[in-house]
Amino acid sequence: MLDELISTYNRTNYDFRNYAFPGDKLSDLFNEWIDYYRMKYAIAKMIRPTSILEIGVRYGYSAITFLKASENATYLGIDNDSETFGENKGEGNWAKRITQNYKAEFLLANSQSMTTLPGDFYDLIHIDDHQDGDGIFHDLKLALEKSKWILVDGYFKSDEHLLSATYFLNKYKDFIEFAVTIPSYAGELLIKTKSSAKHMFVDGLSKENSNLEDIIDSYKRYKGREFEDSRLISISCLANPNKDMNILEVGCGRGEISYTLSKSGAHVTGIDDSSSAIKTAKAKYLANTSMKNLEFIQDNFLNHKFNKKYDRIIATDLIERVPKDKLELVILKIAELLKEDGLFITYIYPNKLYYQYTYEEKRKIAKSIGLYIPENPRTFYEDLRHINEQTPQSLFLNLNKYFSHILTWVNDSQDLAGSLTHSFSSEEYNNARTILAVSSFEDLDRDRIVQLLSPRKLDRNGVNIEALSEKDSINTFSNKKFKLHITLKNNGKERLVSLPPCPVNISYHWLKTDGTYEVFDGLRTEILPALNPNEQRDLQVDIVAPQEHGEYKLQIDLVQEGCFWLQEITNKPLLNISAKVEQNPDECRSEESKVNTFEIKDDEINVEEIMEKIRENIRERKEKDDPKNIEEVEHVFSEASSNVRCPQESEVINSDYDIRNDNYSISSHRPFFGTFLTKGRKLVHGEIRRYVDPVFQKQSQLNYNLAGVLSDAKETADSCSNKVEKLKLEIEQLEDENKLLKSKVEQLSSETEKLKSEVVGSIKKEVESIVSTVNLDLENKAWLNRVLESKIQKGLGNQETDTSGKANTQTNAPGKTNAQINSSGRTNAQNNSFGKANAQNNSSGKANTQITASGNTNTPVTASVNTDPQLNYYVFEERFRGSRENILQHHKNFIGYFENCTNVLDIGCGRGEFLELAKQQNINARGIDVDEDMINFCKSKGLNVELKDAIKALEEIKDKSLDGIFISQVVEHLNPRYLVNMLNLCNKKMKYGFYIILETVNPLSLFSFANFYVDLSHVKPVHPETLKFLVSTAGFRDIETKFSSPIPPDMKLKKLPSLEDTDQNKSMIEISNQNIDMINEALYGAQDYAIIGKK
Repeated sequence: MLDELISTYNRTNYDFRNYAFPGDKLSDLFNEWIDYYRMKYAIAKMIRPTSILEIGVRYGYSAITFLKASENATYLGIDNDSETFGENKGEGNWAKRITQNYKAEFLLANSQSMTTLPGDFYDLIHIDDHQDGDGIFHDLKLALEKSKWILVDGYFKSDEHLLSATYFLNKYKDFIEFAVTIPSYAGELLIKTKSSAKHMFVDGLSKENSNLEDIIDSYKRYKGREFEDSRLISISCLANPNKDMNILEVGCGRGEISYTLSKSGAHVTGIDDSSSAIKTAKAKYLANTSMKNLEFIQDNFLNHKFNKKYDRIIATDLIERVPKDKLELVILKIAELLKEDGLFITYIYPNKLYYQYTYEEKRKIAKSIGLYIPENPRTFYEDLRHINEQTPQSLFLNLNKYFSHILTWVNDSQDLAGSLTHSFSSEEYNNARTILAVSSFEDLDRDRIVQLLSPRKLDRNGVNIEALSEKDSINTFSNKKFKLHITLKNNGKERLVSLPPCPVNISYHWLKTDGTYEVFDGLRTEILPALNPNEQRDLQVDIVAPQEHGEYKLQIDLVQEGCFWLQEITNKPLLNISAKVEQNPDECRSEESKVNTFEIKDDEINVEEIMEKIRENIRERKEKDDPKNIEEVEHVFSEASSNVRCPQESEVINSDYDIRNDNYSISSHRPFFGTFLTKGRKLVHGEIRRYVDPVFQKQSQLNYNLAGVLSDAKETADSCSNKVEKLKLEIEQLEDENKLLKSKVEQLSSETEKLKSEVVGSIKKEVESIVSTVNLDLENKAWLNRVLESKIQKGLGNQETDTSGKANTQTNAPGKTNAQINSSGRTNAQNNSFGKANAQNNSSGKANTQITASGNTNTPVTASVNTDPQLNYYVFEERFRGSRENILQHHKNFIGYFENCTNVLDIGCGRGEFLELAKQQNINARGIDVDEDMINFCKSKGLNVELKDAIKALEEIKDKSLDGIFISQVVEHLNPRYLVNMLNLCNKKMKYGFYIILETVNPLSLFSFANFYVDLSHVKPVHPETLKFLVSTAGFRDIETKFSSPIPPDMKLKKLPSLEDTDQNKSMIEISNQNIDMINEALYGAQDYAIIGKK
């Protein structure tokens, strides 16, 4: 198809400009559109449509293109003749004019208000790109059921167009045969629909539509989903089945949950009205087993008559699929079938609140940054079947009509207990996708339910497990995966279940004969549902044999992930099985099939030498094969010539080649002379036979011999022909091998050249990087030199001012104010010793603020009025902060939070490392700082910075305009009141859903704290929990603490070497090492931490 399309495109000289509107304002783009419309022409030529519909006609350039390619086609164009999306009113008049000689009609209408397109069915529907993402998605949905081919214009025009069409392809992929993207001017998307898509939305797509039965069934909720799904695991754990229970699953689908629950020994019944689902369930779980405690019923739940009550009734993905007028009847029947002390367990996915609130907010955010997510995020199956979606509140009210005790909660895949264990905010409720509920007629033990969903670490003293296997020894093949049947008995007090965060699994080790491990960590086999105390269960353990063949010990053991192996407690595995692993026959055949090769050294490649070796190899193979083939041929001929035929064989062959006629009958019809005629003829016949029969006899013998020779010759010829064909095949294989070797040699040569090029390029880049770093360092030093010279000149000027008779008075008495009188007679007041704090630049040149004793914030102070006028903070930064390259690398930990942001503020930008990194990532960021030297340095780097105080800068910024704030190594320079005020302003100025990051020194690390006051401007360290609290109270959410800059391991205390003497020594060493770990954590924790919040 694509070859035909490209060929047509290359052959045609179609030029749409012959039909273009003379006054088109976009005529300057016509030259770029020529190939664009040539491709549309080629597409129409390839498809050969007889009926075309177009949504968005404009001047009719596409219309005339399609009709020129398919002159007998009918055409219907739909356009609302508006000025939206760059269109002009009246454009359709030109379209009517240029298509007047064709079967073209036009409809003035807005496709967005249509629920179906006019007409029955079209060969081609073309969708114009002059609309937004929702518009394209809507028109695609209308076109899907009405067209054989769909052509989408402007697929690459914008991210919104691209994402909208791609979401559509994903949602309706089961109704699409294929889709092709064509990278023309703005991109084309050509979609071929399946026949099942025809009229798919008519009458709500009832299930009775036979064309869609298989497709609807393919969307059953368990397709492609293994039992690792957290929602299904939740149900299994809440049911907590045992062998004495009767369990009913309503809407069992293909039976995954029913089967899993039945493994506990419980009697489980699954019912579903889908015949195909029940057929699959029976085939999968009942066909090859003798499970007497599991049954599947195909029937309508409301109509079926049950003959008993149940301890547990399960309903997953059911309630949202039941019509509102029948939901009450379903819950009523469930209540009637449940025992007095039984539990009704259900989950619903998704939470309707997510679509109502959270998803709408996500759409707004996506729209604000130029992206697109569809208006309706549901899958096709959810659109079709989710006719009664629920919120936690509505589910509770529906259940409360028939159950007196109900627990409902929401959760996510990581925390199964969810809102049962901690209070959720309204936002968290909206974000949670799954709703679970447990209903009963009796009081529910909330703590017990939480325990079922959130198992703790096992108490080693309470673990007592026994395993049994029918096999003491096994034989298998290397690298083969197999299952080992075992019986697991829980004789202890602990409940065993494969649930996070510390799941309990079954695994194994492979031990060699010398006691060393060939494989230590084997595959994991989950324990689901939970194995309760005093229960036992038959399990199939998944095992993979070692790759090497030989004698082994297979040890089956229990492991609680991240905690311990059972063998550590009992000093022996659960099972110890002798195993003989033989080489896999497939691997043997693979080795036997390998052809002989010769070595090619890669240090010096000589193509001619290699080709000569290949030719020599082929000659040798031919020389070895020819004598053998000649002997076989001669043997065939010798066998043929030495054959002696038996008499019986001669008679059979002669029957075909004997020319004698012994059945000749001599008679006469004449009544009188007939007797004489007959006797006369017999006499003559006898005489003739006397002479002729010997000749006939020899001829028959000759015929027989010739027939035998011909038969032998045919057999010999066939045998020779087979040998020739075999030789030809072998020669072809040798030629193929020759070509393959030659190709590999050429590839190796190419890769060598490529490797050389890469090495040279890498070295070149490394040299350029070093040169660039040196140049950058020289530039920084030159800039610093200019700053220092400038300050020296300013100092000399001040000295001249002092000698000109100006007064410079300082009062040094404690508690008095220090005053400096400058040349203008003004007084510069500095803080006295009454506890007034002067917060200066931090190690990044951060905020410089004066705080009075009462906590009020004074005017910011620049570096020129620091406590020590001789301290240049840029020089201090270069000495103690570290190189800019290291800081750039460090800030990469945070830059990802600001991806695609357009208005980020760096408060206390210092030397501008973060701004430089943001610039590299195409993130629009600007910085503020109160140190003039830092600002000048940043400007010399071409960065967007401003000399301004944080509070003042934030007050000037428009509310809800920032989509990111970065504050690194600043908060330790601020007093609490200033910090709180700044955080409140940050929240006020930020958009919803974006991040603020505050990085500061970590006081929990004593190593870091010991160096805290190297910087004289540090006021006080801020505890992580304190800063987290302040960020939270300022209105930020989803707050996390991220520790960084860890101490290198070689600077930490070293552990004692392990000893092998006694168990007591081992115990002492373990305790010592644990203590050392604790000391290391206290003394050498992470040096920094960052608080990350989200509005």
